Amino acid sequence: MSTLIAVYTTRAGQTSTYWATSLAWTLAENRHVMLIDSDMEGGTIADLLYLKIGDQSLGNCFGDRPARPDELAAQSVVVPNRPNLRIVPGLRGSYGYDIAECLRKMHVAYAGLPDDVVIADLGHPLSHPGLRSPRAAAEAICAVFHRAFIVIRDDPPLVAYSINVLRAARPPFGEIVICHQRSRAFKREIVASIEREMPDLPVRDIWSWDERRATKMGDQGIPMHFGGIDKELNI
Repeated sequence: MSTLIAVYTTRAGQTSTYWATSLAWTLAENRHVMLIDSDMEGGTIADLLYLKIGDQSLGNCFGDRPARPDELAAQSVVVPNRPNLRIVPGLRGSYGYDIAECLRKMHVAYAGLPDDVVIADLGHPLSHPGLRSPRAAAEAICAVFHRAFIVIRDDPPLVAYSINVLRAARPPFGEIVICHQRSRAFKREIVASIEREMPDLPVRDIWSWDERRATKMGDQGIPMHFGGIDKELNI
């Protein structure tokens, strides 16, 4: 059985797609990894990696019945310089379903893939325009995935917003990944604040924004490499 990992954030612009892509890139050194762009407000992973995708898209799997693993795999594109990594490009030009409905249609396909690790970048599913219940959305995510990483950028207003969103959603489980862009002293304050306000969601203090490496990813389509992250996260 594949290890199913969800990566999401509480609001756009918090680097969750960069983190999910870099995590998949790193794990694909020694494992077969499928990265699925499941952001229901539009996919960007294929663009980040400069992939030629043709007509492939997650949207081709949506229909009247749950998608099958082979249908999902048929939408994947191999990353040329990372042969163990396949990408399913996301939606283009339209909004998708709220996350509960998306996962109702896709959970069988996700779970049936033969890859060692399946990572789904969910975007910011707890604030989707069509969302009816943040709690139901969080429960749907945790019902499908074995691990869920919630990426939050260390900007004080965003941290406060994220805490409020997560309090409303009350995810049954998840691990908070803080994207650090500020000083070391500020880093300690942010970690302490999140641990105090969200004691049920462990903080994974492993993600420091590197502008040079981010620029390289943007210019060359080569994600950041996280040395030893599989051991740090016990994946």
